[in-house]
Order: sequence, then C-alpha cells, then structure tokens
Amino acid sequence: MAVIVQVAGVKTWQLWTPPVPAPMREYNESFRVWHEDFIPQWEAAGPDLTIDLAAGQTLLLPRGWVHNPHALNHDEPSLHLTFAIRERTPLWLAEQLVARAIEQPAFRRVVLPRDLEQPALVDQLAEAWRALVAFLGELDMTEIAAIVRQAAVTDLEYTT
Repeated sequence: MAVIVQVAGVKTWQLWTPPVPAPMREYNESFRVWHEDFIPQWEAAGPDLTIDLAAGQTLLLPRGWVHNPHALNHDEPSLHLTFAIRERTPLWLAEQLVARAIEQPAFRRVVLPRDLEQPALVDQLAEAWRALVAFLGELDMTEIAAIVRQAAVTDLEYTT
C-alpha cells in the first residue's frame, strides 16, 4: 500500500483493479507473474479508474492496484512523493509465531535426505505438524504480542 502526495502540478493516475484480491509475495505479486501482454491488455481495456491528482491532494493506493501515473496532458511540471506502508497480514503474524520455534532444538535438527522421499516424507511432515501445534499451544500470547509489536514497528524488510 502506498500514500501518494502530489507536491506540485497535476498528475493523472490511471488505475486497474488487482487481478486477484490482495496479491502478495509469491501469491500473484506483479513482478513474479509478469507477462509481456499485460500492458497491451490493460491499454486496450482502459483503466478502471482515472484520477487527476492536484498539488496538495493525496491518493491511497492499495496493494496490488496496477497504476500508470503521468503528466502527459498537463503543461506545468508535476511532482509527487510516494510513501510505501509496510502492511502486516495474518500470514505475517503466523510467521512471527512460527519463527519462535527456532529456539527449540527439535526444530533445528537435520531432516535426512532419505526422509524427503515418500513415504517417509509424510511421516516427517506429520511429526513437524504435531510438534508445531504443541509448540504454538504453549506460547504465552501476551509475551509474544510484545515481541511481535516490536517487530512490526522496527522490521525494515519488505515482506507483505
């Protein structure tokens, strides 16, 4: 998600709705699923929304919206600033919970290559699942909440 602040002039924003709801990371994030025919398709269909953003106005651009900002039809110089907002998702919260498992030796043990083949892999997955469920069941949510809150405000890595 981004907040666009138009500082000077006017900029036209052509916007297209995301192809899937809430794209992120490996789930249809634009650069991972990019096809050369996207731009011609969008141009042929036309934008879902066009906004002229004037100096002093802001635009909230939700994650996944395809956008084409330009000042082609405006005579004066145009300048905007983009502020990216690091969104947190339920998947991010789950990752924070699971990340605590590294503190337990059982989660750091080596899984032998032979156990990454069927049928041993099914047993390894079931064992890891049981251990993870047990681990998560013992967490103190109040204690973890403080750790997760700190990560939410200090983690600079872009992981939507």
